[in-house]
Amino acid sequence: NNGIVVVADEARLAKAADGSTGVLWLQGMQIVNGGQTTASIYFAKKKHPEISLANVRVPAKIIVLRSGQDDDEELIANISKYANSQNVVKQSDLSANKPFHREVEKLSMRTYCPDGVGRWFYERSAGSYKVMLEKEAATPTQKKKLQQAIPPYRKLTKPDLARFINAWDQKPHVVSLGSQKNFQAFMDELQSLEESGQDVTPTQSDFKQMIAKAILFKAAHKVIRPKFPAFQANITSYTVSVLAMLLGERLDLKRVWDRQAISTELQQQIAIWAEEVNEALHFGAGG
Repeated sequence: NNGIVVVADEARLAKAADGSTGVLWLQGMQIVNGGQTTASIYFAKKKHPEISLANVRVPAKIIVLRSGQDDDEELIANISKYANSQNVVKQSDLSANKPFHREVEKLSMRTYCPDGVGRWFYERSAGSYKVMLEKEAATPTQKKKLQQAIPPYRKLTKPDLARFINAWDQKPHVVSLGSQKNFQAFMDELQSLEESGQDVTPTQSDFKQMIAKAILFKAAHKVIRPKFPAFQANITSYTVSVLAMLLGERLDLKRVWDRQAISTELQQQIAIWAEEVNEALHFGAGG
């Protein structure tokens, strides 16, 4: 293990019993690299109390930020990026602390589906869905019940959300660039809106619309996947964009949220449009 990286707002050092200098406390601490290592140690002890962690040693790099620093968020993202330089670091991982994603996560935790039991899970940090299951379910029965309320198909990652929103916003060419490039384009657009003075903080109504778009995209992909041997993701993105262009505000996203599904008639229409999209894409590829 190559250790963990921690940033903090303030730290206090003190002498340990053996005379060495140690950390007495940290304030505003967050782990920017090594979250899975920390979770593994925590759950190992929780599940197997007989295990002794007395001799476990994990190196830690602790970075204390200067008080009043304006670019904390950017600095923390850069620390995470370069601390992970030995691994492939996804742009979406470095954006986890952005206010937009924090707010979507909060909304996902307090917004229940119309049945009053189930909800969607926004995976702001990679692996947090698995950690949630381990943390909140102490027994197999509890875990099964939790998975029924928040099944894997209701897990939403940051790149997922960017794909669903950009497809609905009629940007299938951007979605087709790939997960990370599309996500970066999505974040660039959010930043531009913020810089122009617009409030991009999502409300509960916004969250429900996001989920409705997720349901639409997933339903379209389910219809399209068995129909075409290749390029299902591209066909899905373009078909959803066509749907948004032709139906637009006439499509009741609130109804999609309320039903947590789309109608059979809309599925049939998606199948028709997908055929047309496939022909158009192949014609374009052929010149």
